[in-house]
Amino acid sequence: MSLITIDSIAGTPPYQIYICDIFEINCVFITTYFDYVPPSLTFSVPSGYTYAPILLIKIIDSTGCVYTQNYTCTTPTPTPSVTPTIPPTPSVTPTISVTPSITPTNTVTPSITPTNTVTPSITPTNTVTPTNTITPTPTSTSEAPIYAYLFIEPYSGSSSIGSYMNSVGSSFYGFTNTSSPSTSSTTFNFDMNKYTDFSGWTTGLFPTIVKQTVPFTSSTLDIYGNPIIAYNFTTTKISENTVGSKSWYTWIIPTYLTNYKYQTEIDLGVVNPNVFTSVKMEPTIYGNTFTYTGSTIARTTYRVYTTYPSTSFEIDNTYDLYFRGSKVDI
Repeated sequence: MSLITIDSIAGTPPYQIYICDIFEINCVFITTYFDYVPPSLTFSVPSGYTYAPILLIKIIDSTGCVYTQNYTCTTPTPTPSVTPTIPPTPSVTPTISVTPSITPTNTVTPSITPTNTVTPSITPTNTVTPTNTITPTPTSTSEAPIYAYLFIEPYSGSSSIGSYMNSVGSSFYGFTNTSSPSTSSTTFNFDMNKYTDFSGWTTGLFPTIVKQTVPFTSSTLDIYGNPIIAYNFTTTKISENTVGSKSWYTWIIPTYLTNYKYQTEIDLGVVNPNVFTSVKMEPTIYGNTFTYTGSTIARTTYRVYTTYPSTSFEIDNTYDLYFRGSKVDI
């Protein structure tokens, strides 16, 4: 079995880890890793890549920074060299014949140690220290967030959010006040910016916003045993009585995470994490976008997914609830 060990990763978890061909045309999603590295992380090379002479490891951290490293498996004991894209160049003492080349898109370079059959350990003699004039640069400002966000609006707070939305000049008072964002694109942008700015999401008045990762490629199973489907957020659990009352559940997802398509259906499960009902989202709401400019969530362009005026996502949290993206469409 071919193994890869990652000794350390820069950036901020969670990390999405991929194995790609050297040209990064085909990539396989390996896992979402939620902790810092070190300690080291080891995983198997996917079938189909086992005998590839050169592979590329790709890691995306929680800020959207992308790190890559390629390596060549050779005959034993040549001396590899590590060449980061920023000075200074660390001195590397490898234990096996691996020739990595690190090309991060962020100026902080992760240290990744591949192995083939035997797990190697790469021990740099010094760390890479960028000068103060260098700042991290994500691959694209609009693609910084990697999360889908779940907003839970309880009926117990309907007067609070309604009063706030009225005070900022919006005619959308929240779903618990039987209102919907405007269908006008300009007004929708205003309504949803103000809705997202509401202080209750971050002060504890409302449930904490739930974040979930969205894979860019289909893979095996998530932690609940459900298939990982490209551009659909993975299974998300809301434990029973987390909210304490009937609430509206609304997913707000960056447009690029759905490959600039629509999350037309979301699965909803009650009690059992593997038994779902597919629920259609409301097109008059997800048909518009808004570009968020505040500080509650990452600043980028989003679509809004819920069922209003249908009450399918008006849910009592008496039992464990499970959500997962199930269909992305044009």
